[in-house]
Amino acid sequence: MNYKSTTTKSNLKSRPHNGRPSLPEKERQSIVRHTRYNAAEDSVLLANVSKAGLKNVSEYIRQVSLNPHIVPRLSETEMAIARKLSGMSNNFNQLLRLCHQRGLDAMSREVEYYLGRFRELFAKFNND
Repeated sequence: MNYKSTTTKSNLKSRPHNGRPSLPEKERQSIVRHTRYNAAEDSVLLANVSKAGLKNVSEYIRQVSLNPHIVPRLSETEMAIARKLSGMSNNFNQLLRLCHQRGLDAMSREVEYYLGRFRELFAKFNND
């Protein structure tokens, strides 16, 4: 008589697990909340998601509901202004170094030019 063993081995348990590891119980997001939007609200929602620079709508809704103060990332025009300010600040530092070497009277025209440019860019940045 051939008796089958009551304990059978499964090949699944002995193989290494592939894929994403399981999250700890505290980090799992298991509760789902459903919301409904009309077409206009959905387009506003999607625009806000892209403006905030978040991964997806769920992440945006989670952030807005749990942390109501979300600062959106800089727009392309704001990034361009920030790059210009960074370049101009480097130039201004070099100009100040020259002023210390040559004296302020010799460099006054260039100093006035860069101060005017700084004021223009700060005015644009504050108006946006």
